[in-house]
Amino acid sequence: MRRFEVIAFSFILISIISYGLYNSIFSKKSSLVSVKEETPTKRAKKIYKNIEKDVVAYIEDVINYGSNRFNFKGGEMEGGYIPKDKAKDVACFVYELSGKKCSKPYAKDASLYFSSSCAGCHGSNGKGLNGLYPDLTKQKLLGVN
Repeated sequence: MRRFEVIAFSFILISIISYGLYNSIFSKKSSLVSVKEETPTKRAKKIYKNIEKDVVAYIEDVINYGSNRFNFKGGEMEGGYIPKDKAKDVACFVYELSGKKCSKPYAKDASLYFSSSCAGCHGSNGKGLNGLYPDLTKQKLLGVN
C-alpha cells in the first residue's frame, strides 16, 4: 500500500508542476500577443477618442448652459442660444475650429447655427474679437494639449 501512495503522490505532484509550467508558458505568450496588438498608435487613438468625447461634451455644456470660466472682458456667456438638439453638432463644428476632426459627422447646418448665434462674439472664424471673447481655435482652450 505504501508504494501505491508514493506513486499517487508523485503523479499528483508532476501534474501540478506540469499544469503550472503549461499556464506560465501560455499566459506569457498570450500577454505578449496582446501587447503586440495594442500598439502605441492604437492606444493613442483610444485616448484621443476619449479626449474628443470629453471636449465635445464640455463645449456642448457651455453652449447649453453658458460659461464664465475664463473671465473674458466680454463677460459671461449665456447658454441656450442654440437649440439643445443642435448643440452637439455645433460643438463638433467648434471642436474642428481647433484643427481637430470629429470622428462622427455632424449636421451641415451646424456652421449656420454657429454663424448666426456664436460668430457675433467669437468671429466667423472662431478666433474671438480682440480678446473680449475666447479664441475657439486654440487647442489649449479646448482642453487638447
